[in-house]
Amino acid sequence: MRCRIKATNDLWFEVDAESEDDLFKQISRVQEVFSHSNCGKCSSPNVKFVCRHDSSENDWLEVVCKDCRAKVIFGRTKKGGLIYPKIRWDQLSEKQQEQRINEKAYADNNRGYLPDKGWFIYKPNAAK
Repeated sequence: MRCRIKATNDLWFEVDAESEDDLFKQISRVQEVFSHSNCGKCSSPNVKFVCRHDSSENDWLEVVCKDCRAKVIFGRTKKGGLIYPKIRWDQLSEKQQEQRINEKAYADNNRGYLPDKGWFIYKPNAAK
């Protein structure tokens, strides 16, 4: 089976699968990872996919708003290394939770989900 999937107005994917189950999984991966057509903070459609490298050569994957500079960050599963957007409080590392402590009350009241669909504006001194 072959399927063409629209992730955003500018981004399409073609996937091949042997079964409906595999096709379903591939469609869900594309939608979860690549269907970020608008900023979750300001709703601007002016977003871009960014891959940064830190001093330890780790990849940091994020989608960044070109207007308000908000971003949604991605994590990797331990098994399989699949990427996913960090939209829940429990998906954040301890350091990220410290940096975004002002979002904890919202998450506590919303079944663990972060405000603005996980989008935030990075503030280096937020925990201080």
